[in-house]
Amino acid sequence: MTASRPFAPLARVVALLGVVGLGATNLEIGPAFAADAVGPSLWPELGKVTKLEANFVQVQHRKILKKPLESRGTVRFARPSSLVWNVLSPAKSTFSLEGTKATMDVPDVGSHEVIDLAAVPDASRLATSLMVWLKADAAAVDHDFTATYMQSPPSVKLAPKDERLGKLVTSVRLDLATNPWRVAAVHFTEPTGDSVDIRFTGVKLDGVSVPDPTP
Repeated sequence: MTASRPFAPLARVVALLGVVGLGATNLEIGPAFAADAVGPSLWPELGKVTKLEANFVQVQHRKILKKPLESRGTVRFARPSSLVWNVLSPAKSTFSLEGTKATMDVPDVGSHEVIDLAAVPDASRLATSLMVWLKADAAAVDHDFTATYMQSPPSVKLAPKDERLGKLVTSVRLDLATNPWRVAAVHFTEPTGDSVDIRFTGVKLDGVSVPDPTP
């Protein structure tokens, strides 16, 4: 990636990092963690699993679209920072991250992009803000977001404190599922009023399947 055009691919990278990070918090919570304890103590509990696999359904609601756009695919994550976000329909694409190396492939149009996040300070800063969901670090969440914890139904709403991140998303809501505890869905709201909803199914935590939440 050249210095003259870092932000076109950056927007996609940041959006995908946010999505995958939230997916990666579909982690099992131990028996000592109760439903009425949804709060900052959630994050260390969410950081215990080292590998995640899941299917996703993503629906984009945008003013420029005549109807919502649905896409489906899979996500894989392994700590500390290896992930693959694979869109299978309606058009195939793959985003992968190994350390600070981000790769975006769109085979139908022959597109292949590689971005070194460490070489682009703004990209690195935004990615670090979004990676708090992968690391499930309560201090980092508090540094970058204002978090509102809700008990019934259990969920967490995150509002970015960083102005640059706020230009991409105004809020992110994580809907939690139980038995085991995990993030079942993510809802992004953008400054334009557009939104993206993502639901995860077929979740495997460290190779162990967990039940899909009841609709």
